[in-house]
Amino acid sequence: MTKRGFTLIELLIVVAIIGIIAAIAIPNLLVAIQKSKQKATIADMRTLATSIEIYVTDNCQAPSDMTFGNNGDFYIKNFPEVDAWGNSWLYARDNSMTQLYSIVSPGKDNVFGGYDQSGIYIVNSLQDFNKDIIFSRGLLAYGPSIK
Repeated sequence: MTKRGFTLIELLIVVAIIGIIAAIAIPNLLVAIQKSKQKATIADMRTLATSIEIYVTDNCQAPSDMTFGNNGDFYIKNFPEVDAWGNSWLYARDNSMTQLYSIVSPGKDNVFGGYDQSGIYIVNSLQDFNKDIIFSRGLLAYGPSIK
């Protein structure tokens, strides 16, 4: 009676194949996770912008800060306190034109910025998760190219 089983070489080949598949799949998985956070942040920004637009309709000006959603007001039911990466929003209102406002997410790196030295905004690519995402007047002003 002969013993049946796998040889060491067969086991090494299987382990090598699993390693190659993992090396291909893991980076794609990490990018997919960051894309989902980016899209969740944009969705939250749209929700915030919609509630601010309702506030503007009622009050003829944008709120001076983001606390309007924390007071139990009807403008927004579930106020997203942070973006999908856990970073705080930056909110700004133009005091000379009080209906103009911007909501900014710093992106994955939690660093506000994204401008080159000439002051021109560098538009995000789909996989540049460190750049800011900016909503202004209810529209995505700067951020990833959504296709």
